[in-house]
Amino acid sequence: MRRIGLTILLALFATAASAQAPHQHGHGTATMTFEGNRLAIELVMPGADIAGFERPPQTPAEEAALAGATAALRNPVGIVQLPTTARCTVAEAEVTVEGYEQPAAGAAAAAHTEFEAVYVFKCADAGGIRFIEFPLFDKFQNAQEIEVTVLTGRGPTEYEVTRANPRLDRGNFLLRWLTGR
Repeated sequence: MRRIGLTILLALFATAASAQAPHQHGHGTATMTFEGNRLAIELVMPGADIAGFERPPQTPAEEAALAGATAALRNPVGIVQLPTTARCTVAEAEVTVEGYEQPAAGAAAAAHTEFEAVYVFKCADAGGIRFIEFPLFDKFQNAQEIEVTVLTGRGPTEYEVTRANPRLDRGNFLLRWLTGR
């Protein structure tokens, strides 16, 4: 039941956010919800930021780049890093890629491409989450910033992490900030 609640909350917020935010290269979004000992993160990034191009792959090298980017996103530990003191494990990781399909004969390719990753972490000590780092900037050189929205019982709060400052840190208050307690 908790998984359903997290998924519905992420889906509703992501739908509202995507309706408001235009597609911008270098700029991604992340939505986080914390429920009990589970942290759910939805990450949405433009294809150019992750694969380096925004059209169906045209060479074996581009096919390899697309496959490598997708594989990297399927490993949440290399994308989002939580403190080891929280003892979090990946409960779920799902990646969706849109816009890289070869168009039907005579049809135009998609104008924009996008990667969406949904991660659910189960943490033995949620109180150990004092910060969240984003090593994805080390993996994807075109990514420049991520607008992070944290959903709590008090409503959404927005933050920004960047290539220069890839750490979301609220000190000892992060657990209360995430859970709304």
